[in-house]
Amino acid sequence: MNSFIGARLGGWRRSRNFTQVALAARAGLPQASVSIIEHGRRDISLRTVFRLAAALGITPGTLLDKDPPITALTRHEVDSIARAVVTGKRNIPSMHRRLADACAVAMRPTLEACGMPGMVRARRSGESAFNAAIQRFGREQVDLILDRVDRMAGAAAS
Repeated sequence: MNSFIGARLGGWRRSRNFTQVALAARAGLPQASVSIIEHGRRDISLRTVFRLAAALGITPGTLLDKDPPITALTRHEVDSIARAVVTGKRNIPSMHRRLADACAVAMRPTLEACGMPGMVRARRSGESAFNAAIQRFGREQVDLILDRVDRMAGAAAS
């Protein structure tokens, strides 16, 4: 249950473009507490739920019951992320860089088979980074990027 609440808290925090430090300051909590809650390593009190929800500008019920909105990517963003994965260039916004890192880890075998350098610098382990990308951007958008990477790598290898 803790990891479920933590994942939802992290999603709502990112949807509001808050860092853990900013959310903690708004809620009157230490940043370490927000991190521990997001990672599901601590029980969360009802008082803390109310404080975090207020800091996020949502009701406690919304924090506990509703998924955060999924960040939508434009076609241009999908293409630039896929291009970054294939070329290994990191000239994309930092928010997209994490997504590109996760997709690069997932596409490593394809990129290596096509002789592409790829961009494999994920901060988390492959599966963890990939699951975080799906949670933040949605399965459909991640699949769009993976499909685009596959087409770009195939075209470059031909």
